[in-house]
Amino acid sequence: MLFPFVAFAAAPRTVIVITPEPVGRAAQHGLERLRAELVGAGCTVELAATANGKADYGILVGLAEREGAVAQALRTARTPIPTGAESLAVKKTAVAGRPGLIVGGADDRGLMYALLEVAERVGWARGASDPFKEVRDVTESPEVRDRSLSVYTMNRAHWESRFYDDRYWTRYFDLLAASRFNRFLIVFGYENGGFLAPPYPYLFDTPGFGGVKMVDLSPEQQRRNLAALNRLIELAHDRGIAVSLGIWDHIYRGAVQTGGAEWLKDYAGRPIPNTVSGVTTENLSAYTLAALKELLVRVPAVDALQFRVHEESGLKRSEMEGFWRAVFQHVQKQRPGMLLEARAKGTPDVILDTALAQGVNLRVETKYWMEQMGLPFHPTHVNPPNQRDRRHGYADLLRYPQHFEMDWRLWNGGTTRVLLWADPEYVRRYSESTSLYQSRNWDVQEPLATKMEAQRPDMAAFALMPEKYRYYDYEFERYWHFYQVWGRVGYNPQVAPEVWQREFQRRFGPAAAPHVETAVHRASEVLPMIVAAVYPYRLFPTTRGWAERQSLGANLADYAKNEGTDTEQFESFAAAAKRILAGETTSKRTPDATSRWFDQTAGAILAAARAAEAGVGARRGNEFDATLTDARILAQLARFHARRSLAAVHYNLFLRGQRIAELVAATYAERDAVAAWRELVAVAGDRYNFDLAMGARNFDLCGHWRDELKKLETNLKELEAQCCPPDEGVLKEKVWLPATDGDRTPPRIEHERIRAAQPGQPLRIAARITDPAGVKTVRLRYRHVTQFEDYATLEMTATGEGGGYTATVPAEFIVPSWDFMYFIEAIDARGNGRNWPDLAREMPYVIVKMQR
Repeated sequence: MLFPFVAFAAAPRTVIVITPEPVGRAAQHGLERLRAELVGAGCTVELAATANGKADYGILVGLAEREGAVAQALRTARTPIPTGAESLAVKKTAVAGRPGLIVGGADDRGLMYALLEVAERVGWARGASDPFKEVRDVTESPEVRDRSLSVYTMNRAHWESRFYDDRYWTRYFDLLAASRFNRFLIVFGYENGGFLAPPYPYLFDTPGFGGVKMVDLSPEQQRRNLAALNRLIELAHDRGIAVSLGIWDHIYRGAVQTGGAEWLKDYAGRPIPNTVSGVTTENLSAYTLAALKELLVRVPAVDALQFRVHEESGLKRSEMEGFWRAVFQHVQKQRPGMLLEARAKGTPDVILDTALAQGVNLRVETKYWMEQMGLPFHPTHVNPPNQRDRRHGYADLLRYPQHFEMDWRLWNGGTTRVLLWADPEYVRRYSESTSLYQSRNWDVQEPLATKMEAQRPDMAAFALMPEKYRYYDYEFERYWHFYQVWGRVGYNPQVAPEVWQREFQRRFGPAAAPHVETAVHRASEVLPMIVAAVYPYRLFPTTRGWAERQSLGANLADYAKNEGTDTEQFESFAAAAKRILAGETTSKRTPDATSRWFDQTAGAILAAARAAEAGVGARRGNEFDATLTDARILAQLARFHARRSLAAVHYNLFLRGQRIAELVAATYAERDAVAAWRELVAVAGDRYNFDLAMGARNFDLCGHWRDELKKLETNLKELEAQCCPPDEGVLKEKVWLPATDGDRTPPRIEHERIRAAQPGQPLRIAARITDPAGVKTVRLRYRHVTQFEDYATLEMTATGEGGGYTATVPAEFIVPSWDFMYFIEAIDARGNGRNWPDLAREMPYVIVKMQR
């Protein structure tokens, strides 16, 4: 029987947790966490199937099924009953005549999340007379269906340093469950010199293929590996986390599969450590089918498989169709309905059609923004060199009728390799973008994802920080806020900020906490902007580029060629110089605007860091110092690109006009950029290992920021030798300067977004566009939702009514096979331009669904 909630008159002594029906294994984990927190709060906890005894407090726990006890209790309490996968409800009310809670979930995972929610809030109330003081009524459902974390197995030593450690995985999966991740992807084989290419011999021998072995692996190690994988999956399932295995290499044939491991040449003519021998062109298909069958028998609890389909898996193009037809048939026979993901890169339609024809439960996994962490929206325009080859983004895959979902994979591991990253607003916008193609699934890579990639097999895994600076048992634990914002905001974009604010307060004290939080969040904006606005496309692969540590051009001449990676939103340095000399205008973000953004962001980070130091007092410790070190490194990185963006424009102006004055201006700006990098090195000090081995050495993915400084200073001296000191006449010459005063405000655009359209009907788009200086040009840019297309352009014409402008897209362009997208360009009479919608606030385009 339920009664209105009654507050405690005194501190509780006993809590009874009532579970009328047995709960699943994930909910059991939630129950144990809640019990532990209650005991920590000084309570005695009794678990029972019915209310009994004289407990001070009662918690009714269970699935909110139909007419079950929890559903009836929620209904009586006038609380929505959770429906849909992973939904939950917590109601603070009375249970069996005593103060209490109803804790319900639509399924086992939802119930676990509800219990963990209560447990967390009990922890917040430690020391209070009422341990349930912080519990709030809540009903939630997930925004993103699959919230996946992926890890690589790029180096045997590093992988095995954690693979066998139950304590490691227990703490890792505890963090993922509390953060509400629900899927975990282990990628076997990826440009790692042949380790786990393929993975089967690492785990077992396949009957009938006794000649297929992994070099340097004993039978005892093999048995240990299989047991460790099954144990890992068990620990994940205990916390409601599904496990996918990414089988990315099927035969090792060198080439790109080496990942730039230059040490492979030392093994010419002899076995390469940790590689697989015995898989040949002749037995490739038969072995793979037999090994897959064995995998599903020996690892029976695995939830899904992800395959790299194209040539980088070792397959030849001529082998692919027959190979995959056999694999899909085989897996469907062995495990009907099992989720299979095919990586989109280089995958021809015939492979996808073959899977669908056999009834495979198929998803297509694609790269969200190259192999780096760009801004939180699908790029407006992918870089032209790979526009039409399914290498990046959604390419031409979003065709209707729809036969599969997408899995949007953010390759942040190529960008945020070492430094702390956490930005709730980024995750909100990223999650919102998964509504594209009705595919609310995303994957993000763990911090330190590429640690030890392409390193020698005899090299021990390095420690990230010297011991005197450490404040954690395992390195993943320093990134707690990364996991928190990805999982919690991915589950519910409107999650209360107190979820992380309480943790900041616990770690850094109430005075410093808000400033540390601000510093981390603002610093986390820097790397995505670098990738989007000033990045050289040649560094797009995870195994080539590293925006955290590389200067993206050791000399200014190279940097000046960069153009960013959303070519529809950001103006390149070369294009800016051409525009300036021609007296033209643009609606894109100009390099000087990007420079201002970097400067302002750096200033905000440094101000927050100063405020945090002023407030931390006795709470200062290694974690506080490490956190602010990372924030300040990113602030100086922003300063570097702010100065160098201007230097790059001056340098391009020099190249076009051969005016020494512009070269001098470029040199002065480059001095300022190098000075910022010098300050970055001073901030980093000796807090990080001086050999951060995060990728191939011959691709500049190891070392430290101080190594880059040496190259920058050497090249600066060479630049100075070309023009400095300049003569007086050169110094008096006028050079380009970014505007610092006057009207810099672009036109105001007001438009009611079009959400749906009828195929075969013309589409009229109207907007109100105003500017005190007058509007010069307005253009509608549009295309189908396929990145294979370039944007078409229509001049929008003035209606003569209060700044009204219109354009009509022809009926023949509005087709049922593609959704439609558009954005608006506007430039005022003084040359100030903008694209609308604003990329700083939302997706910079509008998606129009076809009515089908």
